[in-house]
Amino acid sequence: MALLAGFQRAGSILAFVLAGACSAVYPEISTPARAVPDRAVLTPPPPEDLYFIRIQSASIPERTRDGRKWDAVGGAAPDPFVKVLVSDKELFRTPTQPDTLSPTWPDAQRANYRIPKGNSVRVELWDANPINNHPICVRVIKSFADEAKGGLIQIDCESGAKITMITEPAHARIGLGMRYELRTQSVFITRVVIDSPAARAGLRGGEEIVRIQSKDVKGMDEADARSLINANAPTGVSFTVKKADGSTLDVSLREGPIYPTLDDDVPIE
Repeated sequence: MALLAGFQRAGSILAFVLAGACSAVYPEISTPARAVPDRAVLTPPPPEDLYFIRIQSASIPERTRDGRKWDAVGGAAPDPFVKVLVSDKELFRTPTQPDTLSPTWPDAQRANYRIPKGNSVRVELWDANPINNHPICVRVIKSFADEAKGGLIQIDCESGAKITMITEPAHARIGLGMRYELRTQSVFITRVVIDSPAARAGLRGGEEIVRIQSKDVKGMDEADARSLINANAPTGVSFTVKKADGSTLDVSLREGPIYPTLDDDVPIE
């Protein structure tokens, strides 16, 4: 029985190893994205529902409205952070900045965020605590699109706190705006930034690139495929793409404005 159990364990291990060997993992490659040149005219301009947003600063009274210190343990000042929500869904939050009445959150992630027209935005300022976070301010910006036109939104709280939010048109990068996998003698698009030249040309994730610069991908060296894309992107790279329904599409793609959101994993600063 012990010998049989040993054979069974060995068989299970062998099956696991073989299964792992059969499931190849292909690296995902991003097409280059670079900074926008000075004085460049972006065509198309940023989408109207996409904003570059950051919380610039806040000022907080020395004590709570009922006269208490903010922290019972440690420093007397709060440990503030801000949450921004759209339709009750969290859009982003700042890190916690400890023991300060004048936070600026220098390490906060900066990105473009999509806020559909007509949606309200809720801004919440909190004091972080080990057991329960305490609210300092909750305010709703009912007409965010109108407020954002000024570039600066000043939020006054009943607690006496103030929050300063900076809003700008979406920041851009220049590139094609897609990611792809170099598989064995094939190239597959994996992701496309919604607001990018690749998306505007009709490319979608899951589609296969069968020709690059009129050259068949099948039999092409992986380095050659990557080089053809990167070298020709600034002036125009041609693809023949096999769509999900089996049809093919000829596309000439040239670098242009990309307006990525945080989910696109394209640094904008």
